[in-house]
Amino acid sequence: MSRARCARPVALLLLASCSRTPAATPLSSTPSASSAASTPAATPSASAAAVPGGVGDPLELEAQREWEGGKREDIVYVPTPQKVVDKMLEVAKVTSSDVVYDLGCGDGRIVVTASKKVGATAIGFDLDPQRVTEARENVMHAGVAALASIRRADVFSVDLQPATVVTLYLLPELNVRLIPQLEKLRPGSRIVSHDFDMEGVIPDGHWTVLAPEFVNDEGYSAYKGGGVPEDRKNYEERAHEIYLWTVPLKRSAATSTDAGHAGAK
Repeated sequence: MSRARCARPVALLLLASCSRTPAATPLSSTPSASSAASTPAATPSASAAAVPGGVGDPLELEAQREWEGGKREDIVYVPTPQKVVDKMLEVAKVTSSDVVYDLGCGDGRIVVTASKKVGATAIGFDLDPQRVTEARENVMHAGVAALASIRRADVFSVDLQPATVVTLYLLPELNVRLIPQLEKLRPGSRIVSHDFDMEGVIPDGHWTVLAPEFVNDEGYSAYKGGGVPEDRKNYEERAHEIYLWTVPLKRSAATSTDAGHAGAK
């Protein structure tokens, strides 16, 4: 998850999925299976060609039309604490050989962290133009533009096949909608999600991380971007859940049975 992410099961929304360090200041440093060295996206130069993210880019044009048309699909931006970002990349065992796609990248902190800490090629995707602008500024500020890039896009239109690691901070129903795209990833690719699982798919692992999160009086994140200081007295520590899956995805017995019945009709 812009990565619209939700912080709590009650009103969490995300279409944008980045993660981030306590967002009171702009990021100065931020962060599968098998190596992607044999694919075009495995190197920075090839990655840049595969993800232009510029004027005339079909994904950007589509995203602009959707945004101007009023599409705000479950978009509520909630930054992922840096402690959670670090753990997500740790459990996915991200290395410099990986290509990381962050769906709903928000301010770009997962992308920045993946590139800065381990030298991975990383690309963030977000529909919200404000988040895209902020994330691109954070990539430049962190000095990782050779490895990291931000693309404005509807995450459901993104071809995920070049990725070896996909990070998410989206609502459960959005995770489920992504399953057809995620199943096209190469065997051994990893998918790691903040807070929300994927119904019908069995995770390889589940971790809980205690980390502070900014909330307003209604209990929602009130983050307004790196240039707007947050009131630290409103930070509350809570348990953040992390889920990991490896491709090919392992479907639950109930899901497999339902799929079989549907195919027999």
